[in-house]
Amino acid sequence: MAPPSRRVAFSAKAKKKQLQNKREENRERDKGDGDFLEKRKKNYVAQHLLTNDSQVAAGPSMEAINLQPGTGRNVNRFNLKFHVESKEEIEARKEIARQAIVPEAESGLELGTDFCFVPGLEFPQRPKWDYNLTQQKLDMKENKYFREYIDEIEKSFPLAELSYFELNLETWRQLWRVLEMTDILLVVIDSRFPSLLFPPSLYNYVSQHLKRDVILVFNKIDLVPASVLAAWKHYFQTQFPLLRIVFFTSLPSYNLRDGGSKSGMKTQRRKGTMKMAAEGAQKLLEVCEDICGTQVDLSAWRSKITEEMALKGDDEEVEIGELIQQVKKPDVGFHQQERFQSGMLTIGCVGQPNVGKSSLINALMGKKVVSVSRTPGHTKHFQTIFLTPNVKLCDCPGLVFPSQLPRTLQVLVGSYPIAHLREPYTAVGYVGKYLNLPELLKMGHPSGEKATEGQEWSAYDICEGWAIKRGFMTKRAARPDVARSANHLLRLILEGRITLYLRPPNYKAEESKWQSHPDVAEITNIQALGQMKDDGWLEAAAEVVEEEDSNEESEEEEDDESEEEQVPASSNKFALLEDDD
Repeated sequence: MAPPSRRVAFSAKAKKKQLQNKREENRERDKGDGDFLEKRKKNYVAQHLLTNDSQVAAGPSMEAINLQPGTGRNVNRFNLKFHVESKEEIEARKEIARQAIVPEAESGLELGTDFCFVPGLEFPQRPKWDYNLTQQKLDMKENKYFREYIDEIEKSFPLAELSYFELNLETWRQLWRVLEMTDILLVVIDSRFPSLLFPPSLYNYVSQHLKRDVILVFNKIDLVPASVLAAWKHYFQTQFPLLRIVFFTSLPSYNLRDGGSKSGMKTQRRKGTMKMAAEGAQKLLEVCEDICGTQVDLSAWRSKITEEMALKGDDEEVEIGELIQQVKKPDVGFHQQERFQSGMLTIGCVGQPNVGKSSLINALMGKKVVSVSRTPGHTKHFQTIFLTPNVKLCDCPGLVFPSQLPRTLQVLVGSYPIAHLREPYTAVGYVGKYLNLPELLKMGHPSGEKATEGQEWSAYDICEGWAIKRGFMTKRAARPDVARSANHLLRLILEGRITLYLRPPNYKAEESKWQSHPDVAEITNIQALGQMKDDGWLEAAAEVVEEEDSNEESEEEEDDESEEEQVPASSNKFALLEDDD
């Protein structure tokens, strides 16, 4: 047996060579060579598309997120891959960020699915095959199909009009595998941006071609008013008749503790031990029972939910290895699935990055069985979890579907890692159009002028003012660190502490109708409001305590083991000496 391959160190010499190549590429771009863009468009797939014997690399037209040094083909096999914006595009957006923000009406947030998902931008579907094909020929066929798929999109849509979307074939193979083995597909979306995260092409393929049932799960409903959610439910049922809708939150009130208030704004924090989100799980169970009928016995699942609702929060220890099967070598071969085979229900869980798929699974289990992170692309490959002996959940990696969603909005919905942003200010400016961020964050203008009612703010001013308030300064010149401040604000928005949410078309005109809609009571029950004193919405809040960006939620849970301690976690030893403004 051959010894395992050894990882090659990424030496200083290799790093120097990498920087030299990057400078050469920048010089070529700055020369304004007319062939440069065309060359980039033609070669980015051919150079960087994953095959079974090629190494992942990032080039001048493609960026691989969280790229790791190494020579083995599996080192970066499942990394997210996106287009890289040109230097001219970045500079143009920086100029826009310095212009005064013009407030817009709430009607600007009324967006339907046709805003970004247009005909011709379907997701890649697995090409036809048969058992006579060898593994190598099948790989070649899929690679050829994927190249042609990308080329067709390029011919139909200008590169500047396309959003960032997944260019890694290996990640799409994970989706194909999940779709083939699933009986019921859960499409998980963030309730703040439903129309931007639900691809109609996926719904049409699963419901019409695969003849599978699709359940749309509105996750994070604790961040959106119940009347808006009721309106979204009516919108999706009208647009997609075969769609079933379930509301869910991984953080009902009994999984939160009141974190106190600072600067007059409320914050809430997760408890050290979490219970099953039983209200949302019960609604999901009812829909699955309606679909399965007598073909699958779901009594064990119902008993589990009933017992959890009767408990007062004492969690028993669990052996994670008995519950989760992580596919170390993902099987992406064809799988001929017989529906409800041997009385087993397989539920696929699909969605774009940062919508909370893994958190949903943890909340259904009442235990942490899947690691989670705010960084898109954290889940590398699909993994199966047994909820009961005959109910299997299959968690798919987050996939960024092709669309015409503006890239500024794509940052806000969490599809692109904030740490990799080259220009974060316009995303802050978009939020500033609909929310009065200076008033919300209680900060003064960076020019030092007294606050007035009609005072003009640009996105850059907001970031600079927040840097001054928080004490974010550059090391050498001691100037406000505007880039760090912008990233921090975007993280507060992504976490829901500064809350921006979309409305369905014509919501404002019918707002009173939805506020008194019968579905509001059901949604409020799932949020479990009123089960904890002084609950309320997770309002727009910006806690004035610096938080390090955590790759895994488990680190936060370790900090929260003591439920009685109300001191917020901070890496700054002197943060507790700050005055409450």
